[in-house]
Amino acid sequence: MNAIEQIMSQLAEAFTELDAKVLAATQVWAKERAAAVKATREELKAERRAMGEWAYYGKLFDVAGGKTWFRVFDGNSEQAIAGFVTKNCKAVADKRNATIARKLAKEGVTGVITSTFAKSKDGFDGIFTVQTDKGNKTVTVNTIYAGGYNIQCLHLRVLTKVY
Repeated sequence: MNAIEQIMSQLAEAFTELDAKVLAATQVWAKERAAAVKATREELKAERRAMGEWAYYGKLFDVAGGKTWFRVFDGNSEQAIAGFVTKNCKAVADKRNATIARKLAKEGVTGVITSTFAKSKDGFDGIFTVQTDKGNKTVTVNTIYAGGYNIQCLHLRVLTKVY
């Protein structure tokens, strides 16, 4: 296992609990948003013609959290919505992990000297001392939960620095 794979393996283990929490919160958020879209559609039924299509759909998009989410919620079953949310959360986590791996590869990481993790109330902080082709460097990975109120669903904010 090379150094980047070693770091990514340790990070994957650290992210497991956080990703599960984000997935659970996003499932709840999606269920609530889908119900809100349905209720708003019923509420605006009589006013739709008077307000015009742009205003009508604009209101529905706002309630859903955007046009893409509206398309997910509109006419889909709870099971289909849950499947989409699961697939979306996994894609976001995979993209995050690929971005971190690319950053490490760009810095020329060749070995891990030390690694430490510290849990915080809203995520974790990871610090790695690594060997690179330009000498030893420090890699920090900081996570925090973001969103989770009203329209924006809970997600992880991950900051990775190499210095």
